[in-house]
Amino acid sequence: MRKFFFVAAVALLGTLGLGACSKTQSEATTTQSKATRPTTADVDAAVKACQAKHPAAVAPASAASAASSAATGASPSSAPSLQGAGDSSQDNPCERATISASVWQPYMQQVVTDNMGDITSQPYAYFVPSGKYPENQDAISRVQGQINDMVTATVLPGNLVAAGGPDSATTAQVLENAFKQAAPGSFKGVTVLFIGDKADEAAARAAIDPSGATFKFAQM
Repeated sequence: MRKFFFVAAVALLGTLGLGACSKTQSEATTTQSKATRPTTADVDAAVKACQAKHPAAVAPASAASAASSAATGASPSSAPSLQGAGDSSQDNPCERATISASVWQPYMQQVVTDNMGDITSQPYAYFVPSGKYPENQDAISRVQGQINDMVTATVLPGNLVAAGGPDSATTAQVLENAFKQAAPGSFKGVTVLFIGDKADEAAARAAIDPSGATFKFAQM
């Protein structure tokens, strides 16, 4: 069995270890059950189901949102979350970014595995939450920091780095920001997989190419 880590910079700051079979085994499995791309409705339903199971965990986040709204004069629905690391939101298992990572996990695992090719090393796979939800901004900042650290530390040749999420433009922006810090040629021999939409492929490629990495695109 080939294993890799699916790095999700979500509220719990956890690294999710996912088991991925070798390509031959994976192909045999996916012919029977192939993961489909999750929808916004899928995530919404999972969030509601989580909130039903963990009402006590939802209450502190709701109270904090209301307090922030009162201070700014904004409505609770429009106010972005200002809570950072160590705040009560970190203990809320029903945060949208956390649930989204869980819902998208099987699909993302499949896309990364399908694009491994001859690479046998454990890949670096990052989930980028959607930027369309203000409450996801802290999680996006954390995954941005993780990818920045990976880029500045560089990756050994023969490895694969993958990033994807529900919002292609946000994923592309995170990669662009990170690879601005890459020294020219520092990623030679490394494959970088952008999982997103065709409209964002050129921007992601332009940011990654100077690093010397082999750029690879997979349609989300």
